[in-house]
Amino acid sequence: MPPTSRNFPHQILPSPFSHIQQSHLQHHQSQHQSAGSSNLPPPSFNAHHNLNQGNANSNINPFAQNGGSNGLAAGFGNTGGLGGGGTGLASREAVMGFAHGAALQQQQQAREQIRRSSGTGSKNPLKGRIRDVWRGNLASEMQLLRSLIDRYPYISMDTEFPGIVARPMGAFTTKADYHYQTLRCNVDLLKVIQLGISLFNENGESPPAQFQDSAGLSIPAHHNNLLPCPCTWQFNFQFSAQDDMYNQDSIDFLATAGLDLDLHEKQGIDPNEFGALLISSGLVLLEDVRWISFHSGYDFGYLVKLMLCKPLPEDETAYRVLLKTFFPAIYDIKFMVKHVQKLCQSNDTHLTHPASTIIQNLGQKSGLQDLADELGVKRIGTAHQAGSDSLLTGRAFWELKKLIFNGTIDDDLYLGQVWGLNGVGGSVPQAPPAFQQNNYSSGMDEAPNLNGATIYQTNGNQGHPSTPGPSQAGLANTPQHGQQGQSNGMGSMTPGGGGGVFGGFRVFGRGDGVR
Repeated sequence: MPPTSRNFPHQILPSPFSHIQQSHLQHHQSQHQSAGSSNLPPPSFNAHHNLNQGNANSNINPFAQNGGSNGLAAGFGNTGGLGGGGTGLASREAVMGFAHGAALQQQQQAREQIRRSSGTGSKNPLKGRIRDVWRGNLASEMQLLRSLIDRYPYISMDTEFPGIVARPMGAFTTKADYHYQTLRCNVDLLKVIQLGISLFNENGESPPAQFQDSAGLSIPAHHNNLLPCPCTWQFNFQFSAQDDMYNQDSIDFLATAGLDLDLHEKQGIDPNEFGALLISSGLVLLEDVRWISFHSGYDFGYLVKLMLCKPLPEDETAYRVLLKTFFPAIYDIKFMVKHVQKLCQSNDTHLTHPASTIIQNLGQKSGLQDLADELGVKRIGTAHQAGSDSLLTGRAFWELKKLIFNGTIDDDLYLGQVWGLNGVGGSVPQAPPAFQQNNYSSGMDEAPNLNGATIYQTNGNQGHPSTPGPSQAGLANTPQHGQQGQSNGMGSMTPGGGGGVFGGFRVFGRGDGVR
């Protein structure tokens, strides 16, 4: 039993160590003052000195409210914050870390919003199915393509290239000849930057992310259920802003769409190596493989150049032979739509009401995105990148086939037609007054204007097209999907005159034009 309280007086006994505490306190206080930190609170034996509230005799909870404040300073001392010498969560590093984390979270939310608006949200089944191909993974991705092409023989395609920098000079026998010569001189001078291809089977289905039955497929080991199988491949070619020609407006436009010039220069694919792999890939030279495109005159020109490894033929007839050899079966969606629009104008078609509504809503709009919007096809990825554009082209084709052509496309009418090359044969009739006044022509019997890049002028004496004069400066606009069929599209105009074969073009780092 404890002793009763009456045996002990009600007083606090002196501590035998009081002299040690006083000396220790004086020693600590002298150290703080000698270090020039007289503003720091003295140490306390009732609470840890790092969690002190500035009161040496307090022993409160450092995480409780103090003076109405519930921030870091309330719990971790008045010395916390960016400018103080707090420790722990009140240190400079911790506070800066909190701010950095908040900024990262905001950036992540912004990126997620962009992905959702681009059709790459978390619920999209094709998220992450666009594979970037550079020099390092070219061989493995081409091997994968070779293993898939037999099951998925429909290829939608798009390219990105550095604009239009030149135009041919002189007289031309036909409009088609002028179109081809414009294409030829620009394709020979420039380099393709990106090629996007997407695979589909005869039902419009893309390859699955994971193959349950891989019988007959020689899928590389690192693809076999370790990585999702892509449905689209974006090939990135070697391109240097220091050494290669380009249209400045076109490069600036592609840069806003995410083009990384430094990466293309350092890790871009060698065009000659890609051409050799493409020829032996099973994607070309076969009639069973069908290529799907949109306004593809320049696209196929660059692909033929990649496999030919030399300039395009001077004669259009020789070029068409090469095009037919490499790509025996081509669908051009823009040609198909324009043909249907012409039939609607002449009441020579029997479209369903939904199909007629789509064609009427298109009107004068002729871009890929315009068509996709009318067909209800959502984009996956970033616009004006070859991979995303090729996937949108393929998906729009299958919707067009279902909604406009009732599931059946007449190959006799549409197979092998390329919008951007086709022109009337023989001599060209006198241009109508509207063309002479507005520098443009219309009608399906005339050659397409290549996105505003190939306006021509008719010679009144001979009835043949000739090079536009300085006043017809609608030339040399960079082809863009959203501006096709317009003579005032994006891109700087090629200087006329100069007496040379080509118009002036710009080389990075040079102030003078090359004639």
